[in-house]
Amino acid sequence: MRPGERGFSYLMLLGWVALSGVMLMALGTHWRNHAQREREVEMVFRAEQIQHAIESYARVPVRAGESPWPPTLEALLADERSGVLVRHLRQPWLDPMTGQPWGLVREGTGIRGVYSTARLTPLRAPKGVERFDAWRFEATLGTPAASPTTPPITPPDTAASLPSQQTVTPAP
Repeated sequence: MRPGERGFSYLMLLGWVALSGVMLMALGTHWRNHAQREREVEMVFRAEQIQHAIESYARVPVRAGESPWPPTLEALLADERSGVLVRHLRQPWLDPMTGQPWGLVREGTGIRGVYSTARLTPLRAPKGVERFDAWRFEATLGTPAASPTTPPITPPDTAASLPSQQTVTPAP
């Protein structure tokens, strides 16, 4: 070995290990954000399904003095108040952000909406929502309207890959 060449391979190995560590750290951050984004989209889907089910439940005519809101989320699975079995919700979903039951927005003894109990900061949320537990999905009586607190979330790659609608005219 010539003088001055000693330890060159060791230095290259240390540089490679350091670069690999930085790249793995960046990849871990990307994976964490991707997983949170997927759970967030699933949370919005599930919460909107529950919100629409509560609105459907509230539209069923009830006796005077009776609350139109469901007493529990399980009441949305099988509603027999009208004499006919109506399933407003297919399954009792848990909050995908926590894996726990939803927080409930109550009006009297009934449930008017749901929210996630997670105290994390959402990646995409309506203005004024700093944490998941402040993002409310509340039902409205009457014609269901888009809630200003629940904007549609479209993944960035999906919007570009959707085919455009074409008009077909018959040949003469």
